[in-house]
Amino acid sequence: MRERFHQRSLDHQRPLSLVTMGFTVVAFLCTVTARELVGAPAGPLAYRLLCALLLALLVLAIPRAKSTALFGAIGVAYELVLIAGLVLNAKGLAHPLPWLLPAFVVIPICAAPLWLTPAHFVTGSVVFYAAAIALLRGKAHTPEVDAAVWTWLIAIGAPTAVVFHFGFYRFRRNHFLLESQLAQLAATDPLTGLQNRRSFVKHAQGRLETLAPGAQISAIFLDIDSFKSLNDRFGHAVGDHALFQVAQVLKDAVALYPSVSRIGGEEFALLLDNDLTGALQIAERLRLDIAAIERPDGHLTASFGVAEHRRGESFMMLLDRADEALLRAKQTGRNRVCAERALPFDALQSPFGDPSADPARYRWEDFYLISHFQPLYSLSHQKQVGFEALLRGEHDDGTLVPPVVMFAPKPSSDEGALDRASHAVHLGNARRALPGDAWLFLNILPSTFVAEGYADQLTKIVRAAGLEPERVILEILESHGGSVDEMSRAAARYRQHGFLIAVDDFGAGQSNLDRLLRIRPDLVKLDGELIRATTHGTQQPILPKLVSLLHQAGMLVVVEGVETADELILAVESNVDFAQGYLLGRPAAEIAPPDSVHRQIDDAFDVIAQGRAHQHALFESEMEPYRLELRRAADGLRAGAMMDDAFALLATFKRCISCFILDDTGRQIGHEVRGPAWCEDAASLQPVANPRDARWDHRPYFRNAVLLPGEAVTSNPYLSLASGRPCIAVTLAVQLASGRCVLGVELDWSARGLPWPAGE
Repeated sequence: MRERFHQRSLDHQRPLSLVTMGFTVVAFLCTVTARELVGAPAGPLAYRLLCALLLALLVLAIPRAKSTALFGAIGVAYELVLIAGLVLNAKGLAHPLPWLLPAFVVIPICAAPLWLTPAHFVTGSVVFYAAAIALLRGKAHTPEVDAAVWTWLIAIGAPTAVVFHFGFYRFRRNHFLLESQLAQLAATDPLTGLQNRRSFVKHAQGRLETLAPGAQISAIFLDIDSFKSLNDRFGHAVGDHALFQVAQVLKDAVALYPSVSRIGGEEFALLLDNDLTGALQIAERLRLDIAAIERPDGHLTASFGVAEHRRGESFMMLLDRADEALLRAKQTGRNRVCAERALPFDALQSPFGDPSADPARYRWEDFYLISHFQPLYSLSHQKQVGFEALLRGEHDDGTLVPPVVMFAPKPSSDEGALDRASHAVHLGNARRALPGDAWLFLNILPSTFVAEGYADQLTKIVRAAGLEPERVILEILESHGGSVDEMSRAAARYRQHGFLIAVDDFGAGQSNLDRLLRIRPDLVKLDGELIRATTHGTQQPILPKLVSLLHQAGMLVVVEGVETADELILAVESNVDFAQGYLLGRPAAEIAPPDSVHRQIDDAFDVIAQGRAHQHALFESEMEPYRLELRRAADGLRAGAMMDDAFALLATFKRCISCFILDDTGRQIGHEVRGPAWCEDAASLQPVANPRDARWDHRPYFRNAVLLPGEAVTSNPYLSLASGRPCIAVTLAVQLASGRCVLGVELDWSARGLPWPAGE
């Protein structure tokens, strides 16, 4: 603590000492100048200027003084040089005392606060006063002068210096203790006395940044089992005591306080200078020690996850892998230690260069990893353009391992290693099975995607397989393991090598527009459920609007899960770029001929072309009576009829919500004439329910009517701000006596089965 205090004092005192001692150099030069103005002989000017130069050099050495001992030595040397300079300056004077005495009194007082430690102060003061007293005793003075001199030195100078030094020393010490206490409180969990999460992460990141090449470090993540039941059944006091006891076990297990933390709740983490094996042994010992802690209904238990740091990864990635291992420990029965094993597959050691290796099959646990490929079709080109590689497990007898078994969490499984191994297996099979101009879609976990250096490794594997990165589309899976910022930076690295990027399962899990806009994938694969999603009420599909939005953002769209002809037709009608699903081809080890699928896609285009014409005819026949009656209403208004009379017949039509007139700025003139579809309950958006408060010239139905004056224009369906229902507006721009106006009728289009415009 004392060493830390003195080092902290050095950091604080260095600027003050630099300024004070620098000012003293200037003051010394002033006395040299004044001495030159006195006629009496003086010591050589060069010696006095040399003293000033030495003082200046000692001042410049202060910022470079990293230890308190060196800082104190600079102070002692500075005082000795200063005394020498003062003596040289006073040499030759008949009465030197007036030149020396003020300096002998002032210098110790001014220097007193600058000494870092009492030892430095005593040493410097003794040296200074020894030199000063030796000089003063070498001169004979009258008794009155001697009395005054020794009074100034002993009664005033020395005591004042003592008071100044120890007063400032005490102030600095108290400030340091308060600062240390506040820092400790900010970094400590108050219940357990361990580091809190923020302090632990900061310390851990610092350790990883300074990690020596070849050094091994591991993280242990543990969670107390069934802790919530302890609080719920026996109270939080019992739970707090259990947390404190677990913390004591962890403290006893590690030598360094910063290596253990309470991450939050009942979760703890340790960072150890061990490899995976050593960390597993420590975790097992901790598990047994915690299992010896009693709770009212038995004994505490805890689950552990252990991971070893990999070159280039951040601490949070290391902690995430330990957390994944902890999750496996929870899922496989609790009260156990699970590890993320060392990679069984080295991505740099590609099997493609080894003639004896079979890249199509890779041994994994008690089965082989193989590839199945599912085709993706360009709907516009009506042909296969790519294949998604899907990982499968195969027993020695050729039977497939069920996916629920193959991908089930296991204590010994390493999801990242399986991901890397799958890439080599898929690439080896792709060069054998895929057409030469087809894309290969490779699934990749976010944690693998952001791993430092993996872009370079994967490029080597791709080229070793006889492919080019431009033919590979990396499909980022919907999973934990990397922040959006990390994935955005990683995507840039992969693009530099030529890879294309896709985001899988948009519309499920954590996917959102922000994620897409930050990563900027080349393709977006929509979750299969989106093709079946419809709007509330009208049951219209939302796929067309979603595809349009993604196209405007600069991304091509793949829709998955196409299983029926109707879904294929919807995909074509929605302007989807690529489609995938059981209707177009199931995953298989061998590529199936695409001819039948080509015919299905072509049939879908024919159905859409015929349906579009039929839909247009139905919609136009439904709209024509409204257009005709709106023109008659316009004729009546031009003839001078009142608004209610002009719209009387139109307002009786079944789907009419209201008839209205807008001026040339889009504001409503007068009242609206309500029709049968008007409903007070529908106008539930009370703050915006009154259309007369609004300006509507920004709406397409107003703009299109103005562009085509005299022609009744029908809008596309829109959500009415006033009624909250899907509506269609029929509008007509006319010239009335009061000026140009837009007449309109708003129709309720929320019922099922109504024809919609072909473009919708």
